[in-house]
Amino acid sequence: MSVSTSTVFGMVALTVVLALYVWLQRSARRFPPGPNPIPILGRLHAPINQLAELKQWADQYPEIMTVTVWSRKIIVLNTHAAVAEILEKRSATTSGRPKLVMAHELVGHGDSPSQTSDASLHKKYRRLFASGFAPRTVLSYAPFQVRQMRKAALAMLASPQGSVAALSKAVSSVSLMVTYGYDLEKEDDAFVNRVKGFLPILERLLTPGAFVVDLVPFLKHLPAWLPGMSFKHLAAEWRQILKDIREIPFARVKRDIGMGKAKPSFCASLIEEQVLLPEQARYDEDLLIKTAGGIYAASADTTSSALRTLLAALVLFPSVQQKAQSELDRIVGRERLPTLEDRDQLHYCKAVVHEVLRWHPVTPFATPHVMEKDEEFRGYVLPKGTTVVPNVWAMTREEHIYPSPDVFLPERFLTADGKQFCIPDMARNIPLTFGFGRRICPGSHLAEGTIFAAVISVLWSCTISRPPGTENMEIEFLTPGVHHPKPFPPNVTPRFSGAVELLQNAMSD
Repeated sequence: MSVSTSTVFGMVALTVVLALYVWLQRSARRFPPGPNPIPILGRLHAPINQLAELKQWADQYPEIMTVTVWSRKIIVLNTHAAVAEILEKRSATTSGRPKLVMAHELVGHGDSPSQTSDASLHKKYRRLFASGFAPRTVLSYAPFQVRQMRKAALAMLASPQGSVAALSKAVSSVSLMVTYGYDLEKEDDAFVNRVKGFLPILERLLTPGAFVVDLVPFLKHLPAWLPGMSFKHLAAEWRQILKDIREIPFARVKRDIGMGKAKPSFCASLIEEQVLLPEQARYDEDLLIKTAGGIYAASADTTSSALRTLLAALVLFPSVQQKAQSELDRIVGRERLPTLEDRDQLHYCKAVVHEVLRWHPVTPFATPHVMEKDEEFRGYVLPKGTTVVPNVWAMTREEHIYPSPDVFLPERFLTADGKQFCIPDMARNIPLTFGFGRRICPGSHLAEGTIFAAVISVLWSCTISRPPGTENMEIEFLTPGVHHPKPFPPNVTPRFSGAVELLQNAMSD
């Protein structure tokens, strides 16, 4: 009798397994095609750092594909057309973020501006950001942006090997002053170092499949002393770091306001505006802390990486530098320094900014979205709850939009006669690296202004070239999350007699 029972149980179990397998196979056929996964597990990681493989897949599965990571399906969008249709036209149902237990629950990043899936909370964040980062408001930051980039140019001329550090410090100075009114005086600033140290951790936290607890959520309920639970100790440590980098600068601004010595800043404005509102209309202080905290962490590393890419482009494509400098001589001359007020006439320099963000985008694999309801695209079903990732790298390599995509060519952002800035047909006005749909970075205008300030300040005063004896040097790009060139030593010299003196005079004003 026991043998018969076992046999029956085995047959039932086999039937259930086969039925489940058939259902899964049918369900899988509703997804877009993609590279073959490893049976059961799928891929052990998403190849977000392997740009050549991503592009190869995009060529094989144009527009849209499915990648299976640890048995979870991730839909990857490879073209402007697919992203425009799914993430922008249908942004009402595709603007959520995938649930990441480690980052969101254990580290406490789930209700941040960049990660919340709560539509009401996201709307509050956008409203607060609009008060400080609308295009007209950002214009008021221009003098400080230009001043910091002039200071960086002087530092580069004095010590070319420190060019990357000088530009990074300038970017940090702009971000901290705009956000908190914090004047970054030292190279080795404790707060900046703490944030920079946390950024690689944050990149890892937001990578799909990076932590087993994201794939097996019930592990979060197990005690930390069990083997394999080391992620809990990391989460506690990282949660405190995140709390500190949000709350410490906010508390400083609040203290300075109370003492009557706060400098103008986005954070100070948030705090002071709340006092003027009726109590029932005020935002919770925790919301203000997270709003301000989202600016520096989001902008400093990506903008610094873009300026590293600028240096690489100037070394590898010297004709670009010559054309930009010719435009600066024609529009600005050599008797005064350029400002952001010249932007509308400096079409080639503006094109350089857009090409920097296209040629080697700082975020080749954009922050994931999640489907908040079933959608259909090209006959495929995109089920609710599925993670969707824009493949920015493949989008910047669409040859019908960007011919010869691996060449740094600012002319692709100019009219045929080269006299006016313009966006290529089928491309988007806002650079792809700033996100999509309702998730477009609210600080994009600030970031573009900072990069433009660097372009005009450095190229007006400096000549960037390869050091002697490095004519055959290749510049390698790294993708540990934020894409940037491996450090290399540029040669930096004054472009003309009197350039350094004019910079020094401007800094003494």
